[in-house]
Amino acid sequence: MERRSAFAVISAVALLAAAACGVDTADTGGSGKGGGKELTVTVFSGPWEDLFKKSFVEPFERDTGVKVNLVPGANAEWLTQLRASGGKNPPFDLVVLTPDAARPAVAGKLVQPLETGKVGNWSDLDPVEIEKNTVSGKSYGVPLTIGSTGLLYRTDKVEQAPVDWQDIFDKNLCGHVALPPLTYNPGLEFFSALVTGQGGKLSDPAAVDKAFKQLEQLKGCVSSYPANATAVQSAIQNGEAWVVPYWDGRAFAMAQAGSKVGFTYPRSGAVGALSSYFLTADSKKTDLAYRFLGYVTNATNQKTFAEGNWYAGSNSKIDYSPAFKSKIKYGTDVYRKFNWVDYDVATPKLNEWQQRWNEIFR
Repeated sequence: MERRSAFAVISAVALLAAAACGVDTADTGGSGKGGGKELTVTVFSGPWEDLFKKSFVEPFERDTGVKVNLVPGANAEWLTQLRASGGKNPPFDLVVLTPDAARPAVAGKLVQPLETGKVGNWSDLDPVEIEKNTVSGKSYGVPLTIGSTGLLYRTDKVEQAPVDWQDIFDKNLCGHVALPPLTYNPGLEFFSALVTGQGGKLSDPAAVDKAFKQLEQLKGCVSSYPANATAVQSAIQNGEAWVVPYWDGRAFAMAQAGSKVGFTYPRSGAVGALSSYFLTADSKKTDLAYRFLGYVTNATNQKTFAEGNWYAGSNSKIDYSPAFKSKIKYGTDVYRKFNWVDYDVATPKLNEWQQRWNEIFR
């Protein structure tokens, strides 16, 4: 659900190199409880990784004796690794992707369709999240977390909390707006909201043109162009920007950590954001991978993960804490009302749209 800092990228590349050189994705044949078996799984870096290890990896390793090798990183480098493998002997068995990266992975046959009967707790998973991972009638991704993009703002700088997307164009905010580029998830999600919020569709060139015309109103008003989560949070925390399109979970985590920030679910509809696990093509560990996915979809495990990072889990049977329920909007009816990005349209048009965005702001 994010792209990361340069430091994190460097770290991830180093870990990937280490994985390529030192992690044997075949069974090692040891004599312990897990028979020396190992599974290699990607994970988003930072607090997400720490919570993933606590919520899913540790219970799985404790119960099975199987070692899970985590590969921290983000969509772009994992896609590059999978493309380099050509769909053969992949560097990891399970890869977590957001929808913008999942579509190219499916199209390139870098991930394989699921045998959903082998995924534990499948019947408890939210139907909207399953639908978003379905391509040509086949399920590919096992949803883990779902959040949404709205407006993050400084509570000590903004006199009146925004209520809808249009409030970002308020003249009182001019000079204090952070605007992610379209190549960074919140940027494209915000752009999609501009299109759909006016009754249009991304597939309609006239509606897209109208949204770009509206973006021109922000020319001269943007103080920061953050292209990853670290840059977003820095721009808000150091006062460079007072408002930015961003994710609810990250926003509430910042507030919990003491930042003077608030979050608005826009009245015309927040934009859905999803993270899901995919079984890589030609993985030699499919049985182990399906077994691990049963832990990833477990309601108890997901509750720990969800309440730690403020993103709802995919298991519909989670009983969240009162604190979580008071802040996060979740549930099938909520997800159906999200303004989901049409990635079938957006993915092939992204480079063209980013160029138009550059012509306005750069």
